[in-house]
Amino acid sequence: MKRITLLLFYFIITSPLLIAQINKDSLMSIWQNQNLEDSIRMNAIYNLSLLTSRNEPDSALVYARMLMDYAQQKSDNKWKARALNGMGLASRFQSNFEESLKYYHRSKALLEQIGDLDDLSTLYRNLGDVYRLQTNYSRAIDCIKKSMELAEKTGAQKKLADSYVSIATIYFEMPDGNPKALEYLDQALRIYTELNNEEGMSVVYANQAAIYLTDDDLENALKYLDKSLVIQQKIGNTFGIATCLYNRAMVNKDMGKFDDALKDFEDVMTIFKQIGDQESIADAHYGIGSIYIAKGQNKRAIVMCEQALKIGNSLGTLNLRQIDACECLYQAYKNEGNFSKSLIYLEKFSELKDSLQQNETAEKLKQMEITRQVTADSLAQQQQNFDLQLQHQKELNRKDRTAVLLLAAGLGILIVALSFWVRMLYFRRRSQELQLQSDAMSKQQLINEIALLKTQVNPHFLFNSLSILSSLVHVDPELSEKFIDQLSRSYRYILEQKEQSLVTLRTELTFIQSYAFLLKIRFENKFDLQINLSEEVLDQFKIAPLTLQLLVENAVKHNRMSLKEPLIVSLNIEDEQNLVVSNRLQPRSTSVISTGVGLQNIIDRYALLTQRPVWAAEMDESFVVKIPLLKEGV
Repeated sequence: MKRITLLLFYFIITSPLLIAQINKDSLMSIWQNQNLEDSIRMNAIYNLSLLTSRNEPDSALVYARMLMDYAQQKSDNKWKARALNGMGLASRFQSNFEESLKYYHRSKALLEQIGDLDDLSTLYRNLGDVYRLQTNYSRAIDCIKKSMELAEKTGAQKKLADSYVSIATIYFEMPDGNPKALEYLDQALRIYTELNNEEGMSVVYANQAAIYLTDDDLENALKYLDKSLVIQQKIGNTFGIATCLYNRAMVNKDMGKFDDALKDFEDVMTIFKQIGDQESIADAHYGIGSIYIAKGQNKRAIVMCEQALKIGNSLGTLNLRQIDACECLYQAYKNEGNFSKSLIYLEKFSELKDSLQQNETAEKLKQMEITRQVTADSLAQQQQNFDLQLQHQKELNRKDRTAVLLLAAGLGILIVALSFWVRMLYFRRRSQELQLQSDAMSKQQLINEIALLKTQVNPHFLFNSLSILSSLVHVDPELSEKFIDQLSRSYRYILEQKEQSLVTLRTELTFIQSYAFLLKIRFENKFDLQINLSEEVLDQFKIAPLTLQLLVENAVKHNRMSLKEPLIVSLNIEDEQNLVVSNRLQPRSTSVISTGVGLQNIIDRYALLTQRPVWAAEMDESFVVKIPLLKEGV
């Protein structure tokens, strides 16, 4: 996958002055000059917070809090709102998105209170930016559209153009969103051109280049990058220049223009060292290392990628720079024939990649658990309130019985009993509604967990396949071509069908045959797949996609295989009710740690599709799984 650095707006509220043209010392001097007007001083410290938010977010947070303290002394809600916006922006660059949203929402409340539509338009863009980073695209789009609405109402054409760039950025990150992203960028470019806003035009060109780069339209990507670079150099935007050069280096590398790419990467590294952007410095080292590998200069590649790994490790948390650097070092050492070193970095690459994927999955599951717990707490609170009201009602009934005559008491008791019965029915119904909400939330959590599991195609299988292919291509080109064809069929199926609930048995079998072909090559004919299914059932029944891949993968993982004792997985139909997947038990001599995720994934998916359960057990020295065969609408 191409690493793309976008030259995006980060949607901050700025003064009419260009922050980039004011150095930090000047802004601090203005802030400390107590002879100046309050608005000038607060504007200076606010701009200082914005200026440092990207590379020094901790300092930016301090400056924004200084502004908040002063604005509270002056009871100035406008500057309180701007201080909160600065805190939100600093937290955003600290990747503390929950904290950032809290600051932004507090700022929004103040701006709505004082009716400042101009700052409110920018604040909605800030909210959209954070929701985009959380991949909550629908909410991000809603925020940007609200920003556009406010910009049109106030006649702020530049803010409207900025919002078009923001919404284009969201569509760029969504599947199949490039055409829509280009459409919004064209609208932004039209407004920037009318306003003669060169900075905005440069941003649009850079983002258009990024989109063409992801579409592998390298000529157009290079054309728009050059347009953006010319403007960035003209206005003296150091970060923008470095970003354009980095992307141009990536394009030149893909086009085979290695010398041009190296020159751009070296310029990029010089700029980012001046800025102090460690992540971008690591990216530049990795980019240069990958070019040296392509040129066959592996020793130079090792030096560069070791630097990239060192910087990646210094960042303190698991990150893509470490993964890229390990992959680069694995390839360079492999090309050098140093297979022991190569293996070390291959294992480190796989470990880091798996850990990053697990961290992302764990974080999403954590968010779902928080939501579920909130619902459960709400239900418990409702029950507690009900118990308190019931106790209070009983106490009132006791006092009433002592204060009225026997006849009146009887009538009163009847009325109270009827009232109690009605209230009890109400609270019971309310309790049932909350329980249904909790059940629905639990079911949605299960659906989300399964959706996450469906996207986790084993990275080791892909990596092993590519390693086999790299060895096979020099030995048997014809077989290599077949291998590539079957591998592409397998992953095309995974990409196309992973969102489907059901596919025909024929469709799944076509995929599993391609998958089995890859396994046979990988294990040198020590594995075989026997399909004992009649032609007429293939289009008659359906199963959940990737079911067979998970079962075959489990069989390979837990069983030994050899030429004398090949691992054979059989597929059969039982009573036109179940698809039976079985293999002879041939346990490995060294036990394999099993998470049970694969089989549990299948069981959970079918629990949502049918009341017929998935059956799995050891039987007659074989491991057997029975999958319910389904029909449309059943």
